[in-house]
Amino acid sequence: MDNEAAPKYADRQDAGTQLGAQLASALPPANYLVAGLLRGGVPIAAKVAKALGAPLAAMTVRKLGFPGFAETAFGALASYRGSFATYLNPSIHAQVLAEFGRPRAERVEEHARIVADRLDRLFAGYAPPLTGTTVVLCDDGLATGATMKAALLLARRLGAHRLIAAVPVAPVSSLDELEKFADEYHVLHCPQHFGAVGRYYERFEATTENLALDLLRSHS
Repeated sequence: MDNEAAPKYADRQDAGTQLGAQLASALPPANYLVAGLLRGGVPIAAKVAKALGAPLAAMTVRKLGFPGFAETAFGALASYRGSFATYLNPSIHAQVLAEFGRPRAERVEEHARIVADRLDRLFAGYAPPLTGTTVVLCDDGLATGATMKAALLLARRLGAHRLIAAVPVAPVSSLDELEKFADEYHVLHCPQHFGAVGRYYERFEATTENLALDLLRSHS
């Protein structure tokens, strides 16, 4: 494994601690609200919120997976306080429509909305209003960036005053696009040859709903 792709973080807690330290140093004093993207972004956000002395929230996101290749996102859906926003990757979405037709793509979106609605209700106690806030949106990394873009679109729609995207790792190629959605972004590690987010963690097991809830409760 080349050094660029070698693990940079022991686990999400380690990555969140490092990201929190960076943000505490880089950001001016303010009343921040830190939101983790469910589910893997919540352990990151919990450490960032602690470093910033900020409240912790959770925002539901779901990939819209290319039929038969679910990890290749043609977009993503975000849900918060009963509101939804969808981001569609123009080129991949066009390919899905051409190869599979609009009805099949719409079924993928409908299924994602059903799952997101359930999660939105489960985590409703950790979704304070965003109107007028400076929101730091955290995830465990970006690949296509679709879920972060959907979350940023929704946070803006819900009245956030300023949006900051913060992740431990993201490909260099995603950063220019991210500037179109966030007022600023912070990324600790930006490899040229990315691969997958999990390559940069020694331990990258799935974050369960119960773990995410425990982290949110313990921060309250």
